[in-house]
Amino acid sequence: MMTRAYPDYYLDDAQREVGAMLDYAVNGCGEDLAEFYARFLASGLAWHVSQASPKYLGMSGTELAMLVAERTGAPLPEKEPLIFPGSPEYWTGWILAYVSWYLNMDFETLQRRGIGAERICQVFHPLHEADVTKTVDLVQRWLEENAADENPLKQQRKMAGLTQQELADMTGIPLRVVRSYEQGQRSLSNANAATVLRLSQVLACRAEDILSYSLELQPHPPIP
Repeated sequence: MMTRAYPDYYLDDAQREVGAMLDYAVNGCGEDLAEFYARFLASGLAWHVSQASPKYLGMSGTELAMLVAERTGAPLPEKEPLIFPGSPEYWTGWILAYVSWYLNMDFETLQRRGIGAERICQVFHPLHEADVTKTVDLVQRWLEENAADENPLKQQRKMAGLTQQELADMTGIPLRVVRSYEQGQRSLSNANAATVLRLSQVLACRAEDILSYSLELQPHPPIP
């Protein structure tokens, strides 16, 4: 059974908080969903919420939204905190918190693997009335497709704006070797630690972000 970041009795609070945060920011303050979610990730608060840190999980969604805005340098206008749990934005945050907990992936990791607020919000219809397990199944398929579509080293290199030659020059790893890793002819999982470290340092990412990964599908718990 998968070990999760925090006990399930904190889950409802995390879901309500992230849902209310996005609903308040977008529908209360006129923020763009994708941009505000990116600010949530950049603020460092997303990681604390994904770990159910008591200092932050005890906040209301409005308070969390205001703190995200403060930490990212663009305060929100003070609006009446009217939260609408039925909104697409609320559902998006609610689902993201559940997926983060269920798959034991923090919000930033999900974003790097292609699962962010905008993409989740696009499936509000028809999934908002379905059981949460249907959305989790869809997210797991997306993660598998993303993993199969592109090598993680290639993904990180593109995100860093580097060519294969530039990456080779900056790391001292021969171009033919870089190409072989990206084409799957060699596995970075079998490379020595120094090679993985050089690549991750140049790409400004974690070592695990460039290693091939597979998603372990988890059976759903019984639905109460």
